Amino acid sequence: MEYTLLNGTPIGKSVVVDNIRHGPSNYAALASNGDILAVATPPDLTAAQTMDWGSGSVVGGKWQRFTVRDKTDAELLAEVRGTRDVLLEDTDFYALSDVTMSSDMTNYRKALRDLPATVDLTDIVYPTKP
Repeated sequence: MEYTLLNGTPIGKSVVVDNIRHGPSNYAALASNGDILAVATPPDLTAAQTMDWGSGSVVGGKWQRFTVRDKTDAELLAEVRGTRDVLLEDTDFYALSDVTMSSDMTNYRKALRDLPATVDLTDIVYPTKP
């Protein structure tokens, strides 16, 4: 568990509260007394969520440096393009002049190139490699 002073300043190996130096073994008790704040643990995110990091504020009695939000369409499309580009790179050697590309591979690569125009951002499905 990470702790901060009430203003969000991180605590190192010890903290002075009421002119008494306390070590990490006392941090939980100090937090329960309201002398210091526990830092909120970032939650698990879905594929459609992201976190924005900032200077922080107190949320629900804990110091929180992040805000969870849904990804924008632009962010989702950038991820789709990135994944698509990697999948295309994995099959680039089929497009060399000395390799005969099957029609299944041609169709697969065409379907990848058609992304992200054909993708539903609420249910992203990539074509299956033959």
